[in-house]
Amino acid sequence: MSEPPLPSARRQLLLAKYGPALVTPFYFGFATHVLAPNSFSRILGPQLHVPIVNSLWIGSHIGVGTYLCISKHLRNANVFDRLLFSLYGSAIFNLGTVLVMSIVRSIFPDNNALRLGVGLSSATAILLIGRRYVQYIDQIFDAIRFRTITR
Repeated sequence: MSEPPLPSARRQLLLAKYGPALVTPFYFGFATHVLAPNSFSRILGPQLHVPIVNSLWIGSHIGVGTYLCISKHLRNANVFDRLLFSLYGSAIFNLGTVLVMSIVRSIFPDNNALRLGVGLSSATAILLIGRRYVQYIDQIFDAIRFRTITR
């Protein structure tokens, strides 16, 4: 016999906990492409370069958007606002990352290894700060919702 499907709350908890870890390769893959675009085309070849880079870009947007959409502070918003805010947050986050990676690429134009090291470290920091920010907003949302604000 097959097991019954996971309850909705449990499924949401699993998605909230492990979902971001499943999409971080897309984020780091696209950041790597922005930092060293010639390496990607050399490794993948001209036929696969564009589709794979675009799928990394879309995957990064889907991952960040999903993370925002299932966050506590947006759960009670109507569907349109939830999607709108998630799309907006994903666009701001990913385009900000592209901007930072482009700046890193212009600072270290000749050293690919250093550029990748600094860029991926920056991408890690951006990702962790963004996660911490959303967790902080969720914490404030819980405090306001349950009226447990302490002074």
